[in-house]
Amino acid sequence: MSQVMPSSGRPDLRIVSPCDKETCSGEVVAVETNDSTEIFVRCAPLRGEAAALDFEAQVRRFYNCLPRLLGQGGGDWKDVVLERAFFADFTRDWETLRRVRQEAYELGDVAASDLPALTCIRQPPCHQPQKVEVQVYAVAPKRPESVTIETRVDPETRATIKLVTIGGRRHLYIADIQGVDRSEPRSSGFREQSDRMFANAARLLEPFGIKFTEVLRTWCYLKEIDDDYAEFNRSRNAFFAEQGVTRLPASTGIQAGLWPDQALCGIDLYALLDTEDVAIQVMHTPTLNEADEYGSSFSRGMRIDLPEKTVLHVSGTASIDESGQTVHVGDSKKQLERMLLNVRELLQHQGASFEDVTQVATFLKDAQDYELCQQLLHQWGIRHVPNTLVEAGVCRPELLCEMEAIAILPK
Repeated sequence: MSQVMPSSGRPDLRIVSPCDKETCSGEVVAVETNDSTEIFVRCAPLRGEAAALDFEAQVRRFYNCLPRLLGQGGGDWKDVVLERAFFADFTRDWETLRRVRQEAYELGDVAASDLPALTCIRQPPCHQPQKVEVQVYAVAPKRPESVTIETRVDPETRATIKLVTIGGRRHLYIADIQGVDRSEPRSSGFREQSDRMFANAARLLEPFGIKFTEVLRTWCYLKEIDDDYAEFNRSRNAFFAEQGVTRLPASTGIQAGLWPDQALCGIDLYALLDTEDVAIQVMHTPTLNEADEYGSSFSRGMRIDLPEKTVLHVSGTASIDESGQTVHVGDSKKQLERMLLNVRELLQHQGASFEDVTQVATFLKDAQDYELCQQLLHQWGIRHVPNTLVEAGVCRPELLCEMEAIAILPK
């Protein structure tokens, strides 16, 4: 059975162990505010158990565990806002994931039109023989009227729009925005898709009365990052200039295949629609330069001071020094340590630490570094936190690892 683990002593943060330590590994973090409980989930079968399960059985294991994990956090099926599913073979496994997921939510009394926003990412979990990993973010109301979740699906791009209102303040999430021409998917190159992707993002924001200037966080996925990252930066820079974006959003840019296979890039985003009594600041640290100095238009992190909490979005962070150079080329251990140093310093300059982190994603270029990474994470104090470790190329060929994180501080 699940149990509450010791946290950092914060009464608003609860860490819940997985539902069955004999068959599952994973974490749940629940953060309490006056209006809601935010729940961050990761759960996967243990290595020995996973070896006996095929892809469908592993997906079913996750969705069978999910309602218990949500319940321990204080939520239910209907409270899930976002999911990111990481797996390796879309051609073989996409339809299986879609079918099992929909069946699970139907049993949870969630209509197909209200399903969580889902981004499917071709990045295999590092923990073999695990075949799938799903990150979950949910918002459970303290009172029936304190949280509402509205869902829309854009008919043109099939992106999912989630408008989450917490205590009267609207948070906008848009998942799986692409630029592939679905009428002729094989006819467009990377730059055309990237330009169209950003144009689609701007169009999807228009009904909410905002431009991309109000976007605070993006997650950018490139199918061939070594080949296309420079062109992606040119596309993004041109779009930001057109939109008048000067406060650069926090961002992750990572290699990932998407569905459908013809999609060469995709983006997820988060924007805050009601900013009264909210202070928003770009995060900095002396251990890193600013990414726009070498042509990448994103900030190292974003601090959002809401009346009830402070949220820190740490961008994808790698083994880069204060001059913007890659350090420790070819040395996995030292690159992991520099990555962790940079993330820790970004947090510390905002009055936070790894104990305040609620969700992490760690990208390893080589899955063989998994055990080393786990040892270092434990040494640096990243424990009992939903941390997805997947195999993925990073924005520079010589980079071997990258980490993104969310931290929440009470007021």
